Amino acid sequence: MTIRDDIIAFLQTHPAGVDDDQLAAALGLKQRQQANSRCRQLASEGLVRRQMVNGKIHNIWAAHPSVGLPPPPPITQITPSLLADGARHWFWEGNVQAVVARYLVSQSCIIHALADTATKARGKDIVAERNELPLWLTVKGYPVGTAKTRHSTQAGHWFKQAIFDIIAYRGENASAELGLVLPDFPRYRSLARKITWFQPIAKFAYYWVQEDGVVIVE
Repeated sequence: MTIRDDIIAFLQTHPAGVDDDQLAAALGLKQRQQANSRCRQLASEGLVRRQMVNGKIHNIWAAHPSVGLPPPPPITQITPSLLADGARHWFWEGNVQAVVARYLVSQSCIIHALADTATKARGKDIVAERNELPLWLTVKGYPVGTAKTRHSTQAGHWFKQAIFDIIAYRGENASAELGLVLPDFPRYRSLARKITWFQPIAKFAYYWVQEDGVVIVE
Protein backbone atom coordinates (compact mmCIF):
# COMPACT_ATOMS: atom_id res chain seq x y z
CA MET A 1 0.00 0.00 0.00
CA THR A 2 1.19 3.51 -0.83
CA ILE A 3 1.07 6.57 1.43
CA ARG A 4 -2.07 7.62 -0.45
CA ASP A 5 -3.70 4.25 0.32
CA ASP A 6 -2.70 4.51 3.99
CA ILE A 7 -4.21 7.99 4.23
CA ILE A 8 -7.46 6.85 2.62
CA ALA A 9 -7.77 3.88 4.96
CA PHE A 10 -7.01 6.04 8.00
CA LEU A 11 -9.44 8.83 7.13
CA GLN A 12 -12.22 6.36 6.37
CA THR A 13 -11.99 5.06 9.93
CA HIS A 14 -11.70 8.52 11.52
CA PRO A 15 -14.91 10.31 10.45
CA ALA A 16 -14.15 13.40 12.58
CA GLY A 17 -11.00 13.99 10.52
CA VAL A 18 -7.45 14.84 11.56
CA ASP A 19 -5.01 17.62 10.73
CA ASP A 20 -1.84 17.09 8.69
CA ASP A 21 0.39 16.82 11.76
CA GLN A 22 -1.80 14.20 13.41
CA LEU A 23 -2.06 12.24 10.18
CA ALA A 24 1.69 12.24 9.61
CA ALA A 25 2.30 11.08 13.19
CA ALA A 26 -0.33 8.33 13.02
CA LEU A 27 1.08 6.91 9.78
CA GLY A 28 4.72 7.34 10.75
CA LEU A 29 5.48 9.69 7.86
CA LYS A 30 8.87 11.38 7.91
CA GLN A 31 7.52 14.78 6.91
CA ARG A 32 4.24 16.60 7.49
CA GLN A 33 4.33 17.70 3.85
CA GLN A 34 3.81 14.11 2.74
CA ALA A 35 0.37 14.15 4.39
CA ASN A 36 -0.39 17.70 3.28
CA SER A 37 0.35 17.21 -0.42
CA ARG A 38 -1.56 13.96 -0.71
CA CYS A 39 -4.57 15.28 1.18
CA ARG A 40 -4.65 18.30 -1.11
CA GLN A 41 -4.64 15.96 -4.10
CA LEU A 42 -7.46 13.89 -2.58
CA ALA A 43 -9.38 17.12 -1.95
CA SER A 44 -8.98 18.12 -5.61
CA GLU A 45 -10.49 14.74 -6.54
CA GLY A 46 -13.46 15.34 -4.25
CA LEU A 47 -12.53 12.49 -1.92
CA VAL A 48 -11.44 14.62 1.05
CA ARG A 49 -12.84 17.82 2.53
CA ARG A 50 -10.29 20.17 4.13
CA GLN A 51 -12.16 22.06 6.82
CA MET A 52 -11.07 24.45 9.58
CA VAL A 53 -11.60 22.90 13.05
CA ASN A 54 -10.42 24.74 16.19
CA GLY A 55 -7.97 26.81 14.20
CA LYS A 56 -6.41 23.96 12.22
CA ILE A 57 -7.37 22.44 8.88
CA HIS A 58 -8.71 18.91 9.28
CA ASN A 59 -8.82 16.33 6.53
CA ILE A 60 -12.26 14.68 6.48
CA TRP A 61 -13.20 11.77 4.23
CA ALA A 62 -15.99 12.98 1.97
CA ALA A 63 -16.63 10.05 -0.38
CA HIS A 64 -18.39 6.71 0.00
CA PRO A 65 -16.32 4.36 2.22
CA SER A 66 -15.48 2.05 -0.68
CA VAL A 67 -14.27 4.84 -2.98
CA GLY A 68 -10.53 5.32 -3.30
CA LEU A 69 -9.43 1.99 -1.88
CA PRO A 70 -6.64 0.33 -3.85
CA PRO A 71 -7.74 -2.65 -5.99
CA PRO A 72 -6.96 -6.14 -4.70
CA PRO A 73 -3.59 -7.48 -5.80
CA PRO A 74 -3.61 -9.24 -9.18
CA ILE A 75 -4.43 -12.94 -9.05
CA THR A 76 -1.74 -15.10 -10.62
CA GLN A 77 -1.82 -18.86 -11.04
CA ILE A 78 0.98 -20.50 -9.07
CA THR A 79 3.15 -22.73 -11.22
CA PRO A 80 6.76 -23.95 -10.83
CA SER A 81 7.89 -21.39 -13.43
CA LEU A 82 6.28 -18.56 -11.50
CA LEU A 83 7.80 -19.75 -8.27
CA ALA A 84 11.20 -19.54 -9.93
CA ASP A 85 11.04 -16.13 -11.58
CA GLY A 86 10.86 -13.97 -8.43
CA ALA A 87 7.90 -11.89 -9.65
CA ARG A 88 5.62 -10.27 -7.12
CA HIS A 89 2.60 -12.53 -7.28
CA TRP A 90 -0.39 -12.56 -4.97
CA PHE A 91 1.58 -14.39 -2.27
CA TRP A 92 4.27 -11.68 -2.05
CA GLU A 93 4.37 -10.21 1.46
CA GLY A 94 3.33 -6.72 0.36
CA ASN A 95 0.25 -8.03 -1.44
CA VAL A 96 -0.70 -10.23 1.52
CA GLN A 97 -0.34 -7.25 3.87
CA ALA A 98 -2.52 -5.07 1.61
CA VAL A 99 -5.31 -7.66 1.47
CA VAL A 100 -5.43 -7.97 5.26
CA ALA A 101 -5.28 -4.20 5.76
CA ARG A 102 -8.33 -3.84 3.51
CA TYR A 103 -10.05 -6.64 5.42
CA LEU A 104 -9.40 -4.92 8.76
CA VAL A 105 -10.85 -1.64 7.48
CA SER A 106 -13.96 -3.55 6.35
CA GLN A 107 -14.24 -4.88 9.92
CA SER A 108 -14.21 -1.33 11.35
CA CYS A 109 -10.65 -1.59 12.63
CA ILE A 110 -8.48 1.51 12.73
CA ILE A 111 -5.17 1.19 10.86
CA HIS A 112 -2.41 3.17 12.54
CA ALA A 113 0.66 2.00 10.61
CA LEU A 114 1.76 -0.38 7.86
CA ALA A 115 5.40 -1.37 7.52
CA ASP A 116 7.01 -0.90 4.12
CA THR A 117 7.52 -4.55 3.22
CA ALA A 118 9.27 -3.70 -0.05
CA THR A 119 12.17 -2.18 1.88
CA LYS A 120 11.92 -4.76 4.68
CA ALA A 121 11.24 -2.02 7.23
CA ARG A 122 11.62 -3.06 10.85
CA GLY A 123 8.79 -3.05 13.33
CA LYS A 124 5.30 -4.48 13.36
CA ASP A 125 3.92 -5.13 9.89
CA ILE A 126 0.42 -3.93 10.76
CA VAL A 127 -0.43 -1.75 13.75
CA ALA A 128 -4.18 -1.40 14.16
CA GLU A 129 -6.88 -0.95 16.76
CA ARG A 130 -10.11 -2.84 17.38
CA ASN A 131 -12.61 -1.83 20.06
CA GLU A 132 -10.00 0.53 21.57
CA LEU A 133 -7.50 -2.33 22.00
CA PRO A 134 -4.21 -2.60 20.07
CA LEU A 135 -4.10 -5.10 17.23
CA TRP A 136 -0.63 -6.10 16.06
CA LEU A 137 0.00 -8.40 13.13
CA THR A 138 3.13 -9.96 11.69
CA VAL A 139 2.99 -10.75 7.96
CA LYS A 140 4.88 -13.24 5.83
CA GLY A 141 4.61 -14.00 2.16
CA TYR A 142 5.61 -17.26 0.51
CA PRO A 143 9.19 -17.66 -0.77
CA VAL A 144 9.99 -18.33 -4.41
CA GLY A 145 13.02 -20.40 -3.51
CA THR A 146 16.54 -20.30 -4.92
CA ALA A 147 18.97 -22.68 -6.55
CA LYS A 148 20.35 -23.47 -3.09
CA THR A 149 17.22 -23.31 -0.94
CA ARG A 150 13.85 -24.88 -1.72
CA HIS A 151 10.84 -22.65 -1.16
CA SER A 152 9.39 -25.11 1.35
CA THR A 153 12.58 -24.95 3.42
CA GLN A 154 12.63 -21.15 3.32
CA ALA A 155 8.95 -21.10 4.29
CA GLY A 156 9.87 -22.99 7.44
CA HIS A 157 12.40 -20.30 8.36
CA TRP A 158 9.88 -17.52 7.71
CA PHE A 159 7.25 -19.27 9.80
CA LYS A 160 9.66 -19.52 12.71
CA GLN A 161 10.45 -15.82 12.40
CA ALA A 162 6.74 -15.00 12.52
CA ILE A 163 6.25 -17.14 15.62
CA PHE A 164 9.13 -15.31 17.30
CA ASP A 165 7.39 -12.04 16.45
CA ILE A 166 4.27 -13.29 18.21
CA ILE A 167 6.32 -14.23 21.28
CA ALA A 168 7.96 -10.79 21.34
CA TYR A 169 4.64 -8.98 20.87
CA ARG A 170 3.00 -10.92 23.67
CA GLY A 171 5.91 -10.12 25.96
CA GLU A 172 5.50 -6.45 25.08
CA ASN A 173 1.76 -6.30 25.76
CA ALA A 174 -0.31 -8.94 27.56
CA SER A 175 -3.66 -7.55 26.41
CA ALA A 176 -2.97 -6.71 22.76
CA GLU A 177 -4.78 -8.69 20.09
CA LEU A 178 -2.18 -10.50 17.99
CA GLY A 179 -2.30 -12.05 14.56
CA LEU A 180 -0.06 -14.03 12.23
CA VAL A 181 -0.80 -13.32 8.56
CA LEU A 182 0.14 -15.94 5.96
CA PRO A 183 -0.79 -16.83 2.38
CA ASP A 184 -2.82 -20.03 2.51
CA PHE A 185 -0.27 -22.64 1.42
CA PRO A 186 -0.22 -26.32 2.51
CA ARG A 187 3.32 -25.87 3.88
CA TYR A 188 2.23 -23.13 6.28
CA ARG A 189 -0.89 -25.06 7.26
CA SER A 190 1.27 -28.08 8.09
CA LEU A 191 3.62 -26.01 10.25
CA ALA A 192 0.67 -24.43 12.08
CA ARG A 193 -0.75 -27.86 12.89
CA LYS A 194 2.53 -28.86 14.52
CA ILE A 195 2.22 -26.11 17.14
CA THR A 196 -1.51 -26.10 17.87
CA TRP A 197 -0.65 -26.20 21.59
CA PHE A 198 1.08 -22.81 21.33
CA GLN A 199 -1.78 -20.77 19.91
CA PRO A 200 -4.00 -20.69 23.03
CA ILE A 201 -0.98 -19.93 25.21
CA ALA A 202 0.20 -16.93 23.15
CA LYS A 203 -3.39 -15.95 22.34
CA PHE A 204 -3.11 -15.06 18.68
CA ALA A 205 -5.11 -15.67 15.51
CA TYR A 206 -4.04 -16.88 12.09
CA TYR A 207 -5.11 -14.72 9.16
CA TRP A 208 -5.03 -17.00 6.11
CA VAL A 209 -5.02 -15.08 2.82
CA GLN A 210 -6.26 -17.02 -0.17
CA GLU A 211 -5.46 -16.46 -3.84
CA ASP A 212 -8.86 -14.88 -4.54
CA GLY A 213 -8.35 -12.31 -1.78
CA VAL A 214 -10.53 -14.00 0.83
CA VAL A 215 -9.23 -13.77 4.42
CA ILE A 216 -9.95 -16.62 6.84
CA VAL A 217 -9.35 -15.86 10.53
CA GLU A 218 -8.73 -18.82 12.84
